[in-house]
Amino acid sequence: MEYTGNKHSITAEEANITFMSRKSYHCIIPIALILFLTGCLEKVPLSVTNGLENYDIQCIYISRGTDHVWGTNHLPGTDLLEPGKTAEVMVRPGVYDVQVIDEDGDTYTLMDISVGSDGFNWTVALAHMDEKTSSTANLLHAGQCPVTVTNNLDNRNVNGIWISPSNGKDWGDNHLAGEILYPGDTYTAYVQSNTYDIFLEDHQEDTYTRRNTFVDTTGHTWNVRLSDSD
Repeated sequence: MEYTGNKHSITAEEANITFMSRKSYHCIIPIALILFLTGCLEKVPLSVTNGLENYDIQCIYISRGTDHVWGTNHLPGTDLLEPGKTAEVMVRPGVYDVQVIDEDGDTYTLMDISVGSDGFNWTVALAHMDEKTSSTANLLHAGQCPVTVTNNLDNRNVNGIWISPSNGKDWGDNHLAGEILYPGDTYTAYVQSNTYDIFLEDHQEDTYTRRNTFVDTTGHTWNVRLSDSD
């Protein structure tokens, strides 16, 4: 993930993270073996608790540590996370970055969270505020430029969405991460202002590519159709 400007971010240890309790399973040996073999595919809760006293949280971004974009705001539209409330997002175990924006536009960024089978909780506090949180910094750091993909592929599902800077060397991770974008559904990723290539794959392994697409705060919308097939 790329950042600009001089921004202070904190580690999980500095934020005094608390881990969620481990679920216990009572099962016979064959079932335990199945769980062991498939456990890496199961999602676990990554949650954010608003500990900002009198300030609401307006945006929560969660991105895998290897991604170049922040992805979707998990508080879409007019949703707010009020003080004392918790928002939970189900993710697969791995390493993640989290960024929170409060009602004043201040940002709070936690890097390189290791999410294991127990899940993860961050109670974000005022002491975790990033050093530079001007409105300009928000646009650069939080990724306020939307890339919206709508599946208009008739009866085909979209199984993968990749968004990469056009000058990048690889596509990075699949934004759907095992999820499916069904016909008529829409997915929005939030990126930094830049020029991007967008790559899709449907469930029949047909691909769709849009290259050298400049994305700014007005965003970019792609209603992908069968005629867009590579």
